[in-house]
Amino acid sequence: MVRTGQRAAVLRELLKEAGFQPATVAPNPPRLHDIDDDLAGSILDTYRTFGGTDHDPALRPGAWDLAFKGGLVVELDEELHFNRYRSQTLTAEWTDELPWQTGYRHQSEEREASCLSAGSWGKRWTNPSCERMFGPAAEPRSFEGGGAPRWKQRALYDSMKDAAALSNSALSLARLSVFDNVDGMSLTSLLDRSATVSPASLRQCVESRLLRT
Repeated sequence: MVRTGQRAAVLRELLKEAGFQPATVAPNPPRLHDIDDDLAGSILDTYRTFGGTDHDPALRPGAWDLAFKGGLVVELDEELHFNRYRSQTLTAEWTDELPWQTGYRHQSEEREASCLSAGSWGKRWTNPSCERMFGPAAEPRSFEGGGAPRWKQRALYDSMKDAAALSNSALSLARLSVFDNVDGMSLTSLLDRSATVSPASLRQCVESRLLRT
């Protein structure tokens, strides 16, 4: 069971304990016009590789998961974010600058079964708006033909946020995965409150994942 909202709320409290101060106003979610031209072109290439055909697509990622003072935004990536589509977005040359690139590619390759378990049905696999972006879906759990349009959209929007952070020196993005370990403890166990680590260890983990431009 994916519990993104609950997990994000716990992470927010843990990060406050680690000394990060929540922002009063969060940065706007990114749009293509916020991204450097070369990176925006790469995003559009990925869109088309995934099956998108619109010449001028309306790509609209949702809000940043967590925002803190100083321009820090933290994305909490749960099981549905790790699959072949996300791995594909991390092959572009510009993603070499992302501190999570290597780890996320490995997790996307190794944890796709968890993604299937959490999101191989209903709106977690596809929905009408995603099919308008990428075409009809394959049967659940099949990657033939159109595959999973919702998974494609999520991977594309994650990539847009990565590119937006690289394009904007006022933003500092850190990505945390539920499969990460913090001082020997899984992040999942910290978010489920079944384990604890020191605030200093969590802060060090965030800072090690921080993209500074």
